[in-house]
Amino acid sequence: MLRANEEKFLKKMKENINIENLKGDGKIFSYVNKDYLTGDNEKYMNMYDKLSFWYDFGEKWIELLRYGNTISEMRKNLMKHLEWRNGVSVLYISIGTGKDLNFIPQDIDLNSLDFTGVDISYGMLKKCYSIWKKKTNLTLVNCCAEDLPFKDNVFDIVFHVGGINFFTDKARAIKEMIRVSKPGSKIMIADETADFIGTQYKKSIFTKNYYKNTDFDLSEIQKCIPVNVKEKKMDFLWNNRFYCITFRK
Repeated sequence: MLRANEEKFLKKMKENINIENLKGDGKIFSYVNKDYLTGDNEKYMNMYDKLSFWYDFGEKWIELLRYGNTISEMRKNLMKHLEWRNGVSVLYISIGTGKDLNFIPQDIDLNSLDFTGVDISYGMLKKCYSIWKKKTNLTLVNCCAEDLPFKDNVFDIVFHVGGINFFTDKARAIKEMIRVSKPGSKIMIADETADFIGTQYKKSIFTKNYYKNTDFDLSEIQKCIPVNVKEKKMDFLWNNRFYCITFRK
């Protein structure tokens, strides 16, 4: 029998979600297709599961000691690339612990948003739930970006921050982002540049084993974006440590 929170979730999402095989505990819902838990997806899912408990604490001290307040400024800048309005439906792919929600423009009422966050790491979603469960109208789904459990054309805002550089199937993930977006909506894809991956993740004692012998080419991401999208734009933020691609469906 479904718990009350699950019934509420399914009622809210009945027009947006394919509910076959959806499972949940009333907090986080699961729609993991094991066909996509291969290669880099599996490797980095395991990494984030292991780091999830300490992730925000570690970033806080890295920011303070190495980068000042510049990571927070970068996150604020990223959120400004989106067209926030009260009352819209939002999908955040790779939501992690939900850190970026702190930087949504202050004139937006978070509780007015029909906000869905997905992530391949259940550990990161548990952390996100513990932080945001009482602060916003947020639904969390554990799934792969390459196989989103949502119907076509249902979200006003779709964005992804961090992770796509090493998705197993980048082209399919981007295709899924476009599929679930409403016509005319703005989509954002952002992640670290190759230089930052080399100077930070390949040298950190916590992540270097996961990034050893890895390569990343931004042109791969660009080639995955269909030529028929509108208003495509590329920005580099945080002294070229982060790229941000926006376009309109």
